[in-house]
Amino acid sequence: GLFAGAVSAAFIAIAAPASAAVVLSFGEGGSSPLAGLTTVENFETGGALISSGVLGTDYLIQTGDDGNGAPIPTSDPTGTKYLTVLGGGTTTISFGAGVNRFSFDWGSLDGYNTLTINYNSGSSVNVVPGVTFVNLANGNQELPQTNGVFSASGNAGEIFNSITLTSGQNSFEIDNVAVGVVPEPATWAMMIIGFGAAGSMIRRRRAVALTA
Repeated sequence: GLFAGAVSAAFIAIAAPASAAVVLSFGEGGSSPLAGLTTVENFETGGALISSGVLGTDYLIQTGDDGNGAPIPTSDPTGTKYLTVLGGGTTTISFGAGVNRFSFDWGSLDGYNTLTINYNSGSSVNVVPGVTFVNLANGNQELPQTNGVFSASGNAGEIFNSITLTSGQNSFEIDNVAVGVVPEPATWAMMIIGFGAAGSMIRRRRAVALTA
């Protein structure tokens, strides 16, 4: 259906395991990619790989609204192909090396959708709408509360290698998977030092120019 609700910029923080420093969020009415991320899979090639891997059972890549799924009204652009995981299906999307931040459009949230975030360490965390985060999970295809952008950010060195989508019923719809890297604290420190050095050089050059 058409997106009839007003877009909300609010993000809902999601509880993460106590052993991790991963920030999980759902932005009501938002769209992927988030700032600083690069889209690696938009499903526009009919399932051919772009720079991620898609492997699973009982999933479709389609446009339009039918019993198998519905387009995500907040996706930009709208009306393009999307991935829908059917009832009983499981689909894994692999990331490139070194990914510690990602986002994707998540449509018509349902309580029978389960997102599993897989870490390079071999551990994982499950995200279930209406359980992991307090939000509507009734499959509404129009409201911003059930259509938006999901994101995860590993702020303490966590690396994600893939996500797995499972659905107890039709359907689990996503689009525009994007990934990126959050600089390590040491990298930030080096960048700041570099910026400072560059600034000093510019100031020295200006001083020379003024006295020439």
